[in-house]
Amino acid sequence: MSEEYIKPQDLRGQPRNVDQSSFLILVMVLLGLGVALVVGISMTSWRPPHNMESQPYYRPLRPTENFADGMSERPLVSGVVPRPADRSPGIPYVGVRASGPANYPIIAQSANIPIPINRRTLEEGQELYTTYCSVCHGALGDGRGMIVLRGFYPPPSYHIQRLRDVQDSHFFNVITNGYGTMFSYSERVAPEDRWKIVAYIRALQRAVASHPGDLGRDMQKERGVLP
Repeated sequence: MSEEYIKPQDLRGQPRNVDQSSFLILVMVLLGLGVALVVGISMTSWRPPHNMESQPYYRPLRPTENFADGMSERPLVSGVVPRPADRSPGIPYVGVRASGPANYPIIAQSANIPIPINRRTLEEGQELYTTYCSVCHGALGDGRGMIVLRGFYPPPSYHIQRLRDVQDSHFFNVITNGYGTMFSYSERVAPEDRWKIVAYIRALQRAVASHPGDLGRDMQKERGVLP
């Protein structure tokens, strides 16, 4: 039986059968992608069965069968000595807050700077101010700190009349409790160091008040107006 030889060019334009091995590989790839997609979606929504978010808890003063007295509220451990609220170590342990305006749990006990103001105090205050304050308030206290130049809400300049007239305790209280968009620095700056910062702010105010043109020239240099 003779077989007729078919030239490759004679098959042009004719339908060809799909290679079964290629089709099988394509199906396996699609199945793998589907499995990966399902596993990925399930993993993102997966949570441990007994995490702290959904663990059982007792509502206050609700009964329970877990303890012999039937109470969910447990009594104090034997030997505990109660401490008066006014002798607690401070926020958040203190039961009563210090007297003062709302949102001021801790306020200055003195209207004026209670520490000696000397060269060392001002140098330390400058270092603290540069570390914690200049990023917003600027090195000159004009409210043009680095993050303000990058879009953050600008604080008021220390050199406006309102802040020149306030008591020293105002700055101490703001550092302690925060104000407006400024958060509290009480955990970062010790009380005595806060007064050092206040002393340096007062020195900045006096320096600019004595030479008001210097502040304007420095600001113009920042903006490229002056060389």
